Formats: sequence, C-alpha cells, structure tokens
Amino acid sequence: MISRKINKNYLDKIIQKFKKANTAEALAKQAKKIKFGIVNLANKIEYKEIFSKTAAKIKNISWKSPKTIGITVLALAVIFSGCFYFSSTTPAVGIVVNGKNIGYAASKSEAKRLVQEILTQQGNAAGTVAQTSDTIEYKSLRLKNEDYTGPVSKDVLANAIKPYVNGYGLQVNGKVVVVLANEQDINTLLKKYEDYQTKPSKNNTVSSVKIVEPVSKIASKVHPSEVKTVDAALEILVKGDVAETTYTIQEDDSLWLIARKNNMLTDEVIAANPGFTEDSVIQPGQKIKLVQTKPYLTVRSEGTKVVSEVVPFDVLSKTDSSLGYGKSIIKQAGKDGEKAVTYSYVEENGKMIEKQVVKEEVVNKPVNQIVAKGPGRSIVYVGTSRGSGSISGLSWPISGGITSYYGSRHGSFHTGIDIDGVTGQPYYAAASGTVVEAGWDGGYGYCIMIDHGNGVSTRYGHSSKLFVSVGQTVSKGQNIGNVGSTGNSTGSHLHFEVIINGSTVNPLNYL
Repeated sequence: MISRKINKNYLDKIIQKFKKANTAEALAKQAKKIKFGIVNLANKIEYKEIFSKTAAKIKNISWKSPKTIGITVLALAVIFSGCFYFSSTTPAVGIVVNGKNIGYAASKSEAKRLVQEILTQQGNAAGTVAQTSDTIEYKSLRLKNEDYTGPVSKDVLANAIKPYVNGYGLQVNGKVVVVLANEQDINTLLKKYEDYQTKPSKNNTVSSVKIVEPVSKIASKVHPSEVKTVDAALEILVKGDVAETTYTIQEDDSLWLIARKNNMLTDEVIAANPGFTEDSVIQPGQKIKLVQTKPYLTVRSEGTKVVSEVVPFDVLSKTDSSLGYGKSIIKQAGKDGEKAVTYSYVEENGKMIEKQVVKEEVVNKPVNQIVAKGPGRSIVYVGTSRGSGSISGLSWPISGGITSYYGSRHGSFHTGIDIDGVTGQPYYAAASGTVVEAGWDGGYGYCIMIDHGNGVSTRYGHSSKLFVSVGQTVSKGQNIGNVGSTGNSTGSHLHFEVIINGSTVNPLNYL
C-alpha cells in the first residue's frame, strides 16, 4: 500500500521549504535541492517506473526558467495530492450478488476463493460441490481507510448465495418422496427396501419381488440439504407417511371394530386419543382421531418358507384304584414335539396375503403325558352364570387378522371368529372371570371357557397348551394358553367365541 511506502515526514519538510521560498530564485534553488530527492521518492511508492522516468527528465531541465518553476510547482502539487489519496484509501474488491453489494475482499482472487469455499462447504452434505444460479460480480475500487473494516464474513456471504446441487428424486405415484445424489443411490435404496420387507434367508426363499406403486427417477436441482444418504432415505421409506384423520363413531361401533375398519390395532386407536383406555365408553356421533402410517411403497413378494411348529403332546389318562376319589398324579410328563413346515406364500410388506402348506416333516415326535386318576370322574366343565348379558370392554385375545368371521360358512354356522396366529403364540383372557372348562373338547381341540358373570362367557379353541385349570380365577390380559391347531383345524389359529346365556353372539359387537 502507498500509505506504507511514503515517508510522510520527508514530504512535510519539502512542503515547508517551498512555503519559505519567497522569490523565484529561492524557489529554483529549492527545486534543484530536491531534484535528486524526487528520484529517491520514486523508489518508495507503487508507481516506481513513472517517477523514475520523470526524474530522468528533471535532470536536463533549466531550473532558472519561471515557466519551468511553475510547471514544477504544479507537478509537485499533483504528486502530493496523489500521495495523499493513496495514503488515505485502501484497494478492495466488492462482491456483488444479484446486483447487491454483500461485502469486500482484499483482491479479486481472494473474493473468488471465498465464494468457491462457501459452495464447497454447502455441497459437503450432498458429497459434491454446490453450484449457484446467482449472478456474482467482482468490482475493483478504493475505499477510505475508515470505511474498510476487513473482508466480508463467510456467514454473511453464505446467506446471500443460493446454492443447488444436481440430484435424483424418487417419485412415487407422481410425488417425490426423497432425493438422493445420483441414480445409482436410488437403485441401491430400492434394493435395500425390498430386502427389508421380504427378509430373504436360508429358510425364506424369495422367488419374485415387485413394487406395486408406479416408481420413477427424476433428475432435479435441489438445495444441498434436501439430498439424503441411502441409509437416511431408507429410514424415511420404512417410517412411511403419517396422516391424521377424524372418525365419527357409528352405531354398534367399538374401539376394536373401529381399528378393524381402518386396518389398525386397538392400541393405536387408543394412543391417538389421550385419556382413552380399552374400557372407555364411546357414543354414536362422537368424533375421535385416527393416526395412521401408510407406506410409501408396497413390496409384493412370493416364495417359500420353512418354519418350525410345535406338535402338542396328548394326555392319556389311566384309572388307578389305589388313588383316592378325584385324585390324580402324573406318571409321565408330556413333551411337545417339533415339525418343519414348508409353505408357499404371497406377502405385501411382510404381511401374509396367501399361504399354502407344501410339506410337513416331524423333526421330534411328542411324548404323551400319562396321568393316573383315582376312581370317579373329575370335573372339567361347570355351568356358566345367567344374567342380563351386559358387558363392555372385552379385549382382543390376540393380535392378528381374522381368517373366518362369525356366521354362515360352507353350509354350516361358524359360532365365533378365527384369528390368525402361530403355534406356540400366547393368547390372553378377554376379561377377568372364572375358568369353567379347560381340556380337550372334541372339535375345539384343547379348549378354555371363562365365565365373566352376568351370563357372559368366552371360549378359546384349538390351543396347543393350556395354562389354567377349572375353578381358577383369571384376570383380564392374563396369558391362559398358546395358539395351536388341535381338534378340527386346518392350520394354526385361535377360535374365539362370546356366549350370552348359553348362546353364541358375534364377538365383533363386544370387543
């Protein structure tokens, strides 16, 4: 900078000498004294070459001529003015974004470096260097020393520049769900999502996979923050689209029935409405909230699975006259067997749509339980209560889809509902009460009946294991048995009945 190269004291001395010279001769004398000083001054300022040439010409000038003296004075005045201008100002480059001056840098190269550094930093999240459509200009100028406060801050400049990166959007049903860095990342994402939903393994051979919704890949310019990594995008797809709706309660609705109508669980309906419990009383016309998560993508898969299922043991009773009436002892403990079941399936996002058993192979045979009983017949069933049949808040005994509803079925009448389940899966008492039946009951297989009082009872059929006995008091939600396929059954499920004063009714009206 000129202000750093000029010896200000030296210039002040020259000016004072010219002020003291009151005749032309004295002025000429002073000019001669400083002609070599001017040459030295030229070496101390930025424009060295200009002053060097001027000094060379000065050597040949006749300093006694009044004209020369006047020109010399004028030239010195210009030089002194220039020196003052350069000493009181600073060179800078203005950074102008879309016509607005944002700040300054020391040089044009420094200004460009700042802009490039910001675009690089903004693009880091997307794994690339960001670009901008903004018009950026660099204007050289000089500022008063007191007006120049230093280079513009990165934060100020970053806020003025609008960056973008080239990305690829995953479009589902015409709507962009997530943006990734490139087309290859979208392909990787879709493959990971398919594997997440189908879970291929040694015992699960997936033969075909198809995404049901129309999917496309759209090239687009987006803000760097919108670009997701493959793992972050997978989390978004797995979470799904959360939507809240309002439901108006209809006649004969129950929380369970509302859940079934909207493909939800009862617990999900309760969670969306603070203050609700499974015993809450609802009224027709009342409005409640339903919060549902809908998947962005539906993966339909076909294949075969091999699963291990329990083969329940049988109980064999033998009369032992040495035992007292109604007494019994276990002579041989029973042990469940195991079978490998191979079935073909059709699933959508892991939920079974179709299932057909292909092969069953017993891996371990069950061991019968042998029970010695004393004379007489032990009670396994007692009568149920009679009453108004009024009860509320029966809970869902097991979470699963209904495979057969209450009513006419194949020319006969189905007295309950069949709920899908896996052998060995626990099920629970729909309400508190007293066990009035526990054991084998013909077509029901291993079965439990609970009397809840007031003429209401519930039955649980086709069990693989029973954990309660006749006369035992159970509480609502207590694990009373495991799902099975005993009795007249074509596969693992729970047969559930609601009985009012000895007659079956539709369970959906009471759950």
